Amino acid sequence: MKYKGRIVTFLLVLGINSIYIAYYFFRDGFISRMEYIGLPILLALAWWFGRQYDRAKFFSEKDALTGIYNRRFVEYIFLKIKARADRKGQEIGILFIDVNNFKTINDQFGHKEGDQLLMIIARQLEKAVLNTDIVARWGGDEFIILSPGKANPTELLGSINLNLKVISSSYSDISVSVGTAIYPAEGKTLDALLPVADKKMYNMKIRLKA
Repeated sequence: MKYKGRIVTFLLVLGINSIYIAYYFFRDGFISRMEYIGLPILLALAWWFGRQYDRAKFFSEKDALTGIYNRRFVEYIFLKIKARADRKGQEIGILFIDVNNFKTINDQFGHKEGDQLLMIIARQLEKAVLNTDIVARWGGDEFIILSPGKANPTELLGSINLNLKVISSSYSDISVSVGTAIYPAEGKTLDALLPVADKKMYNMKIRLKA
């Protein structure tokens, strides 16, 4: 969770209070004891209110289980990424990722172990991509990656598979199926692109089972 709300409110209250104290000091030549007592209280309140903002922002953008971005954020940020890509004449690579045999983990070891696996996968996906890429949990055992400026999102597959190998020692039956789509060649909206990526992902899943 970032500290932006807390830092902004803290500095804002500190700045306003400092101006207030300086004004009365130059006007009256002294600072009352109440000013010294009141400042720590005001700063504590500012920090608390800032924390409420940070919490609200975090849970509106992040998945509660894995800590990566959630579906709502992807739907919001895609429009911004799309507008920037249009201005620069760039493409956007989309990877739709589904965890194979995830139900087996839940059935054999329980949902707690399944949740742990999802958190591990989320961390490994973040390690596999660039800082400019967006990694999010789409829902259940599905993840999505938005890769601005990537004409060929399959370039990320090697990095993803390499990072997911660390899981195989603990979860030997776990692998992922990945489908890709490219904006704007295969769709102009997220709603149009996702079925393309989903179909490719499903075809990969069938090939792995064959």
